[in-house]
Amino acid sequence: MSTNGTAIEVEQLYRDYKPLLASIAYRMLGSISEAEDAVQDVFVTLSKVDLHHIGHPKAYLVKMITNRALNLMKAAPRQRETYPGPWLPEPIIELASEGEPQERLLRHERLGYALLVLLQTCTPPERAVFVLRESLGYDYADIAAMLDKSEAACRKLFSRASAKIQHRPHEQTEEAALDASIDRFVQSFAQAIDSGRFEPFLHLLTDDAVMLSDGGGIVRSALKPILGRERIIAFFAGIGGKGSLAGELRRVRISGQHGLLLYKQGKPQFAFILEPDPQLQAIRAVYLVSNPHKLGRIEP
Repeated sequence: MSTNGTAIEVEQLYRDYKPLLASIAYRMLGSISEAEDAVQDVFVTLSKVDLHHIGHPKAYLVKMITNRALNLMKAAPRQRETYPGPWLPEPIIELASEGEPQERLLRHERLGYALLVLLQTCTPPERAVFVLRESLGYDYADIAAMLDKSEAACRKLFSRASAKIQHRPHEQTEEAALDASIDRFVQSFAQAIDSGRFEPFLHLLTDDAVMLSDGGGIVRSALKPILGRERIIAFFAGIGGKGSLAGELRRVRISGQHGLLLYKQGKPQFAFILEPDPQLQAIRAVYLVSNPHKLGRIEP
């Protein structure tokens, strides 16, 4: 440990800010392991800094984790060029809605899994500004200082990100409506899986709905997006007919929103996440994660 920052001071900062920094990194990177590594890197660096010259530790640490995540995001496209099929963020799956542990990674998540997927279409700076602004509520002056950009540039980055993901800030009442809408869709999808009859669920999908499946090259999955509600239903009917959807189906929260988890022989096999359209009237995307490396962290 460097003499610049004492072990006790760094450990206290770690306890105070690790959940916040991990949540920021996860929202930007879409990977729990990468987020944890980024946090560790930040505190290794912090141990070599003179802490007495840091006036606002929280702002300093948020800037550090943001820049660390930006560096990792710039390398991600090259790493995913060889990824077998669509790459989806690693879901954080909670089996219970009560008893929030103090160290829970996404204590008060506001984005939700579907939005994490859409954020992958944004450039690293757009993603960083969006997360800091929309998810964490920082004003543009603070964001500009963290990213060493002008406020005008940060406003433009946020606008571009919002346009790409067709997102607008929502009030608490709208968040409740979103939650209720997704819950309705999840219930219908669960009934379709249990019964093996997907026709009723067909009418909840938009005509141009898309399904992305991430098996990571480990589990068989669709290597290309499945487009159109008839093809999506045909896919689920097909794998259902082969027994792939047999197992214990649990309704869970996945990275902040309702979803489904299918267990087989005590192990998670599939995580299903549904994305509603802007009017909350239909489902415009279905995300299916079966990569076992992305289903290994289940919160009890």
